[in-house]
Amino acid sequence: MSAFMRSNRTSTMLKLLLFRGLIALCLCLWLSSPLAAAEQMRFPNRAVKVMVPAGAGGSLGQESRAIAPYLEKQLGVPIVLEYVTGAEGMIAYNKFYREKPDGYSLLCFNLTSALSLELTREQAKYKLKDLALVAGQNIKTHVLVVHPEKWKTFEEFLKEAKQRNVSLAATGGSADLQGRLLESSTGIKFNWVPYASAAEGMAAVAGKHVEALLTFAITPRPMIQAGRLRGLAVFSPKPEPTLPDVPTYKALGHEEIPPLMVYGIFAAPPGTPAPVVKVLEKAVKNACADREFNKMAEKIGLVVDYRSTAELIKLTAQNYELLTKYRQFLK
Repeated sequence: MSAFMRSNRTSTMLKLLLFRGLIALCLCLWLSSPLAAAEQMRFPNRAVKVMVPAGAGGSLGQESRAIAPYLEKQLGVPIVLEYVTGAEGMIAYNKFYREKPDGYSLLCFNLTSALSLELTREQAKYKLKDLALVAGQNIKTHVLVVHPEKWKTFEEFLKEAKQRNVSLAATGGSADLQGRLLESSTGIKFNWVPYASAAEGMAAVAGKHVEALLTFAITPRPMIQAGRLRGLAVFSPKPEPTLPDVPTYKALGHEEIPPLMVYGIFAAPPGTPAPVVKVLEKAVKNACADREFNKMAEKIGLVVDYRSTAELIKLTAQNYELLTKYRQFLK
């Protein structure tokens, strides 16, 4: 064999080895990527836990139970709800922050509530901006409710509240912030009476143990319809679909009151791979578009408002700015 032929054969073999090496390297890099990992494990392949930072009887408990079957339908695995109460939800937020970032733990919560606690509580050991935001599922407004025998209109309530400290059931989170904004903008002062949940606060108002409650419109709707509570005003620029007969603060001529719009969202623990988040985001999107879910949501008074991960990141930044502005009213 001539030297030329041996040299050519050697060169060909080197090129072949180099080509095979490049293929092996690319394969290794792909297999080590989050996308490949997500595909390999065929996420999800077991039950997904959804942590709820509240009791089962409040609005968060209701909305998490409402969407759970439709998330199961999209993901093809069971959804297990875990209600974690205490410290206005902070126990749940701190616990969730340390969960394994594999997509099998989700948090169903209210954006404003989590942010207000982060900004005001030394015990808050989490940073919302570190979470892997998944998607938004609904929007909520606050309503002021009283016993039907107490006041008939918001003006009657406001007149008396300017003369003395009306007792208000304090259930924490965004409802308390809306109460502080109501105080600061109208010059009234509440006598804050702590309750563990909105459900307990409603029972207290209905039983005349406390005079008023601020909560999400979805929560007292059945009791308002049954005549056990009266809605005096909703704090939304537009009429509240779930309580069409309750006037807005704007319609009542009180544009000085800042309304606090609250988004119900899903998040995954910090460090959750982007491909996994994409799977979860798509599941929430499809669940929110499901006709049966929307029919059921309308029936229970839930205002469906899907927001993508990208939209959620912007909303979070806007909420940080809003709550920082009114930080002096956060307690």
